Amino acid sequence: MGISNWVYRLPRWHSSRIFPVPHPPYAVITAYWQLERVKHGIRLKPNDANALEEYLQHDYVAYLESEGGPNWKVREDAYNGKTITGDPLPQYQIDDILRCHLRSPPQSYEVLTCNGLHWLRYLWDPMQGMPTALNYTTALLPDVLLTASFYIVRMNSEPWEDWWNLFLEDCETLVKTIACQRKALPGAD
Repeated sequence: MGISNWVYRLPRWHSSRIFPVPHPPYAVITAYWQLERVKHGIRLKPNDANALEEYLQHDYVAYLESEGGPNWKVREDAYNGKTITGDPLPQYQIDDILRCHLRSPPQSYEVLTCNGLHWLRYLWDPMQGMPTALNYTTALLPDVLLTASFYIVRMNSEPWEDWWNLFLEDCETLVKTIACQRKALPGAD
C-alpha cells in the first residue's frame, strides 16, 4: 500500500559532532503497510486482541516450520551437510548450526488502542538479538488484517540506546494517525 524510508543518525550530543568525522546513519527504517487475508478460513473479531495474538503466533510458527520454510531449510542443510573430506557432519556441529541459525517467532505482543482500533505491537526478532522489523497488526474485518511494518537495517554497530526509543516513539506516532472506518461492502459478510 505504501512505502517510506527514514534514517536515524548520531545524537546532537555525540562527541563526533564536536570533531566532525563522517559517520553512516545508525539505521535506515523502511515502513510499509500491508493488507492481508486471514488464512484457513479463520474469522477474527476486529477488537479481540487475544484471538489476533493467537492467530499471529500460529501463523509465524507455520511459516517458520512448514516444509520449505526457513527452519526447515536450516535443518535440511545441517543434516545433509558434509565436512571438507566429504563425511557427514558430526552431531555436535549439527547442534551448533541449529542453535545458531533456527529462527524464532515473535515472543511478546503489546496491545495498543487508538482511533478505535486495537493494534498488536510485536518485534520480529528471528535471530534473537538482531531485530529486523517492528510490526503493528490489527484486524480490520473478520478476514482482513492491516499490518504496519517498520523494517530495520542497521548501518553500524553503535548501541541501540542512541536511537531505539526515538524509533519506537516515531512508529507509535505514525500508527496512531491511522484512522479506518468499517463499512459494509456489497456482497460481503
